[in-house]
Amino acid sequence: MRKKRWIVSIIILIFIIILPLSEFMLLSSEKVGILNTTYRFMSGAPPIRTQGQTLSYHGKLKKEDISNSLEAFSTSDEGTILYKVIGTPVPPPWIYVINENHTVFRYTYPHLPWKM
Repeated sequence: MRKKRWIVSIIILIFIIILPLSEFMLLSSEKVGILNTTYRFMSGAPPIRTQGQTLSYHGKLKKEDISNSLEAFSTSDEGTILYKVIGTPVPPPWIYVINENHTVFRYTYPHLPWKM
């Protein structure tokens, strides 16, 4: 019984160590990680690719809160219209995608926080 408990605890420990390391490696290579993909999938946001790079999902907003300050600036590889806040440079720090059901999804290019 004790041997089985040790094996299970080692497997859980390996999983806890490998997941953050894999996320860090993906983020350092400017790719979207597993946790961000799961978060995006659970919220119902579409995957957005621009110039062959998948954008990192960062939440959703109500359309009424931000739609007056958005302007279209580009399209994704799939043809989705991408928006940015009026007055921000290209490429913008936040990229917005307007959904049909009065929801705005916020994305950014994946990068490490200290490489901004």
